[in-house]
Amino acid sequence: MQALSAETLLTPLMLSAVAIYFVAGVIKGMLGIGFPTAAVSLLAQVTDARTAISLVVIPMVVTNAWQVWRSRRVSWVLKSFWLLLVVMLVLTALFSQVSVLVPVALLTGVLGLIVTVYSASSLYRPIFFIPDRLDRIAQVTAGVSAGIMAGLVGVWAPPILIYLNARRISKEAFVATTGVLMCLGSIVLFTGYVKAGLIGGSIMVMSSLLLVPSLLGFSSGEWIRHRMSAKRFERVLLWFFLIMGLNLIRRAFI
Repeated sequence: MQALSAETLLTPLMLSAVAIYFVAGVIKGMLGIGFPTAAVSLLAQVTDARTAISLVVIPMVVTNAWQVWRSRRVSWVLKSFWLLLVVMLVLTALFSQVSVLVPVALLTGVLGLIVTVYSASSLYRPIFFIPDRLDRIAQVTAGVSAGIMAGLVGVWAPPILIYLNARRISKEAFVATTGVLMCLGSIVLFTGYVKAGLIGGSIMVMSSLLLVPSLLGFSSGEWIRHRMSAKRFERVLLWFFLIMGLNLIRRAFI
């Protein structure tokens, strides 16, 4: 593994990444979701999209594992959402192997459009409801969408956000569920990216170092979440995704 020099660690990219990953950690701790969306979107302003995607994987694995440990509801999540999880993991593994062949700009634009339309409409009208009788179909749909997005661009939160909001689960159940789904999915994604040659050498070292600001940010965000009402939690979540969706659309045209 290639060692990073002191000069490398003090580059504008690394210094920017430390600040960005702290902010992404705050969002993750506060909302239980959105770490890769925030980190990739913001870091792509100072480096290429592929590097931004590669750097996010290791902190994503660890912050999700930390979230799972803190929630302590693993068995309930696996029992309730096993179908979504299986579909998502399989497609994440498959699509991570072809991610280098897909134009990032095209997928970024499509993802941004979906996120923007959903979050903007949900802010001004009630979020649609998925009844129990349609849950299996909804889990498969969310799993397919999340797995393809995760494998190709390392961002999978939007389909899961839409599904969980439509199922009307509580704030703490939302955080517990996203933690388990993202933790297992990020492990598969990390393995796929390593096999595809997207992570190695300096990228792996730099990504590992970014664990520190990520976890500090997560702890700060968790403190904020415990002091938020369920209604405010939902509104903040939707505003966050509206901003990220618009930013993804902007990135697709630059």
